[in-house]
Amino acid sequence: MKILTYSPEYLPDFERLNKHWIRKYFTLEPVDVDVLEHADKYIIDTGGTIIFAAIGSNIAGTVALKKIDDESVEMTKMAVDEDYQGKGVGRELAKHIIELAWEMGFKKVILYSNTKLVPAISLYTSLGFREIPLEAERYQRSNIKMEISREEENVHYAAADELLKIVEEIFPLLQQVPESAAAERPERGKWSAKEIIGHLIDSGINNNTRFIRSQQISLLEIPGYDQDFWTRGQAWQHMGWQDLIKLWAVFNKHLSITIRTIPATKLQNKCKISDREPVTLLFLVTDYVVHFKHHLQQLKVITKDTI
Repeated sequence: MKILTYSPEYLPDFERLNKHWIRKYFTLEPVDVDVLEHADKYIIDTGGTIIFAAIGSNIAGTVALKKIDDESVEMTKMAVDEDYQGKGVGRELAKHIIELAWEMGFKKVILYSNTKLVPAISLYTSLGFREIPLEAERYQRSNIKMEISREEENVHYAAADELLKIVEEIFPLLQQVPESAAAERPERGKWSAKEIIGHLIDSGINNNTRFIRSQQISLLEIPGYDQDFWTRGQAWQHMGWQDLIKLWAVFNKHLSITIRTIPATKLQNKCKISDREPVTLLFLVTDYVVHFKHHLQQLKVITKDTI
């Protein structure tokens, strides 16, 4: 795969690829026709650009930057030929166009999409885009607007990525643990594997609330929780092991998305839990992953290194 910079000779491919996918999922709007048939006028001449992905001699995909103002640009008209979908073409195009936006001096990249385009929304989220309010009547087919900012230091991305990686690596190993072994308490007063996984779900539930509410206020005051009381109250010991670990995996995959989409400008907001000293939202995020890994080490011992 090669990424090609703008050249007028590729404009027919820009028009062809985009008209195809828009017609497949939606209806071509007048603004689409104008931009696709006169991309030089509406994109290039106004300070934007278009790039293309080539595989061999074929144009496999394309995406454009459309200037909004001196600081902002819209990532628009991304299309990948159906013969090359699922091969990472869209991701490479998106990564290159974002870097190009920074090189061109823009500070923000926004995009409009539709939530029915699940793979596209997942791609944008993984690259750091977060949802922002959608103004009315931008595109009829758009029901979501997303943004990424160059100036934000997205240090929390590492925590989100690490959490997701751990879940994806550990889940298949947890599936191999027998029900009886998962239910066994190693000694009186100690949690079983079921209860440890249940506790991690409880931790996720409580931290998810902290992650969200801390974005709304500069100093959030919130009660703590009694982990033993929660573990008993949730009755994790009596839940089937396979259902339990599926719930754990799905919830933490969701949390990785929640973490990644926290605006970096909110990471220094403070949270005071019970009577403890206030800590930053960034600390809560990183500490959640540390706590997560600590209990997985306990599981390793209980399950005799199965995981």
